Parts: sequence; C-alpha cells; structure tokens
Amino acid sequence: MEGCVCGGTLSALVNGSPTAEVSIGRGLKQGDPLAPSLFLIVVEGLRLLMTRALDLNLFTGLNLGGEGPRISLLQFTDDTLIIGEATRQNL
Repeated sequence: MEGCVCGGTLSALVNGSPTAEVSIGRGLKQGDPLAPSLFLIVVEGLRLLMTRALDLNLFTGLNLGGEGPRISLLQFTDDTLIIGEATRQNL
C-alpha cells in the first residue's frame, strides 16, 4: 500500500505537450482508485472514536428535541460534520 500512496511520477499537459515528470513524495493522485477505500477506512475509525467519546461522556451531541437520539456525527459521500453542544468540553 505504501508503494501506491507514496510513489509515482506525474506530468501535466501544457498546450497539448507534456511537461517533465515530477516525483510524487506522498498523498494520493486525483482520481486514484485507492482513494475511496482509504477514505472509508479513515471515516470508520473516526466514527468509532466518536462513539467511544459519547459513551465516556467526553463529547455531547446535539439533541433536536423529543426523545430522539443525540446527533454527533453526520457523514455523506466525502463530507463529515461533527455536531455537538457549544461547550468548552466539546471544543
């Protein structure tokens, strides 16, 4: 996996002609097919951390009223929102 993430070269087309190749030291290239899988691994870790923080009362989610669950984390496609009460502890 490190070879996929940390290696490779790229060049850009300028007026239809490729530039000299540049080595890529880290990060994923745009359109890399590995990116969605790595994103899912990271957001699942974040979800587990948030669940643990809620269980230990280290973070308080937002209650929208009634007896519904508190909202603390919303994730959709490549967006993540951490939602909680405006307290120093949550900060």
